[in-house]
Amino acid sequence: MPVLFLILLSVFLGAGAQILFKVGVLQLDTLKFNIPGITGLLFSPYILGGLAAFAASFLLWLKVLAEVPLSYAYPMVSLGYVFVFLFSWLYLGESIPALRIVGLALIIGGILLISRS
Repeated sequence: MPVLFLILLSVFLGAGAQILFKVGVLQLDTLKFNIPGITGLLFSPYILGGLAAFAASFLLWLKVLAEVPLSYAYPMVSLGYVFVFLFSWLYLGESIPALRIVGLALIIGGILLISRS
């Protein structure tokens, strides 16, 4: 499997985990840091799904680190910002301020420069 695909899949899964975590905490009426509240949080299907996605992302990332220089791979993690932004907009209905779009365009530009090196 091409290493760029593994990088993208790892970052995609990590971003997906963040969205699942967000949905999980939004599903709770009130987040209380007591035993029942934490138990409910930990056993939420969204939180468990987020943990599974995060674990898969972690394992893929270890494979990536074994294959490519860290100075190439790690900047690609910045794509997580782009994925979270898009997922938040598409699935959570969050707004898209113009300045944030400019920032994302700069991140994407930087990633394109790094990927060509």
